[in-house]
Amino acid sequence: MKRNAIFYVVFAALLSLPLSFAGAEISLDAQKSVDDFMTLRMKIAGLSPDKALEQVEGFEKKLAIDSTFSQEEDRLVLVNFIVMEKYNFLRKQKGTKDQLKKLLKELKERNEAWFKNNPDKKAGKWLLATSADVTSCYMSYSLSEVIKSGMSLRDKYKSAVELAPDFSYGWNNLGQWYYWAPGINGGSDKKAGEAFEAAVKCAKTKAEKFFACVFYSQFLFEKKDKQRSANFLDQAEEQDPQNPYIAFMRKINADGDSFFEWNKKHSQMDNDKK
Repeated sequence: MKRNAIFYVVFAALLSLPLSFAGAEISLDAQKSVDDFMTLRMKIAGLSPDKALEQVEGFEKKLAIDSTFSQEEDRLVLVNFIVMEKYNFLRKQKGTKDQLKKLLKELKERNEAWFKNNPDKKAGKWLLATSADVTSCYMSYSLSEVIKSGMSLRDKYKSAVELAPDFSYGWNNLGQWYYWAPGINGGSDKKAGEAFEAAVKCAKTKAEKFFACVFYSQFLFEKKDKQRSANFLDQAEEQDPQNPYIAFMRKINADGDSFFEWNKKHSQMDNDKK
């Protein structure tokens, strides 16, 4: 399978920096809000950008993050989730590139400031994973920023699942890292498949299983295991029947692409290169 060359360059800049996190956790109230937001993410996955953004903003307003949560880590995890979800839909709208780059840059710097200002406080799994997500998406807008940042996303995801071996979200994103990274920098289809499979097995909520099954199905599609791929899409649909996102996945699969291939074709960096 030949992957887009630009992604090889992107992940070649990632450094294998040793990270040592013992792992605090977010509060129970924050965890409930994360679970609620993951459910919202599942429900809006196939909606139009305008409708999805309206629901995300409604959730954010109702949650009132700054006044509801006293712990900075709780607030930052939830802000990461909400901003990243806004990003997912705003990037589908024309003329938002500069806005998105600024949005992600500010959030990346806020996360970096937390780690800098709390050298003795150990980040929990959710902050490790979501801060890596933010950096990953910000890097997609500029190759020079990838090289400049040089952050090891893999080590953050690995630290998250080492803290919590049943962390489905962490396994799912670690699987994506292994999938995209070139072999010379630690990428591995074998490890990607194992991580995606772990994400499915560890899923505790319908939303976690929904996203884990979707990504594992698309990995299996890439590996030409189309029957199992279809089976896992069926399992994803069982978590939220008639979710339009599953119909979208089936369409791009019917056209001969996995979601990974489709995503490469629509990546901002690749479009800029062209």
